[in-house]
Amino acid sequence: MDKRKRWWWLFFCAVILFLVCLAPARTWLAKSAEALDQPAGDPGTVADPVLSASSLRQHLDQLFKTQSQQLDSLQARLDLVSQDLQALQGKSGAPFPDLSGHWAASAVMTLKARGIISGYPDGNFHPSDQVTRADMAAMLTLAKHLAPSSGTSVFPDVPSGYWAAGAIGAAKAAGYLQGYPDGSFRPGQGVSRAEAAVLLDKAFSSQSSGVTAAPSFTDVSSSFWAAGAIARLALAGINGYPDGTFRPNEIMTRAEAAVMLDILVVGN
Repeated sequence: MDKRKRWWWLFFCAVILFLVCLAPARTWLAKSAEALDQPAGDPGTVADPVLSASSLRQHLDQLFKTQSQQLDSLQARLDLVSQDLQALQGKSGAPFPDLSGHWAASAVMTLKARGIISGYPDGNFHPSDQVTRADMAAMLTLAKHLAPSSGTSVFPDVPSGYWAAGAIGAAKAAGYLQGYPDGSFRPGQGVSRAEAAVLLDKAFSSQSSGVTAAPSFTDVSSSFWAAGAIARLALAGINGYPDGTFRPNEIMTRAEAAVMLDILVVGN
């Protein structure tokens, strides 16, 4: 056999060998590519010897699960801090023109920042105006985060379309207020300081529970029907007038209501 025939024979054998090995190699490559697209177990385990996109994603999700929960908790705490900062920022100046330099401006601004109290359409707060029974129900509902009831009227003189009907229903359901013996509520009637003391005492009783002693006000005797509530509120930080009186039968003003709520809600 001459040299040329020998080279042709070697070339022919090499081609045959290549074709024989090609089929298994193609099969192995196809299976490897298919494995990359299939969900598997943790990377590097017997269940997933090949690092696939799905297994890597699953591994990272498990790895950062705890950190994600911690971030959610931190975000919730930051939201609370943001609310407190908004309340503090509210104390930097008067929110209403008629409160400039007023003794109750700080309390009003704090409650306004928390969405508990608001002004009138003319842009003023009218601090010396009386607080009605409907006003008191609305403020208590907001301060205690109650869901206003709707659809039905709980008192004959409070129609379902009345602006404070939902708040009155919610405050009544919570046990904070009640009507008169004749079944009426009298929403537009002014609230006396004694009545307000009883309402606030019921709404924030946990802050002054257990106190039954007579209040130290010269015009409130131990036998007065609201003496216990007034004493408990006095212990919580709600004071009377400079002359030592509480004046329980006087109608409460919007400024006085704001200060009382500020003390009980915020703790100032």
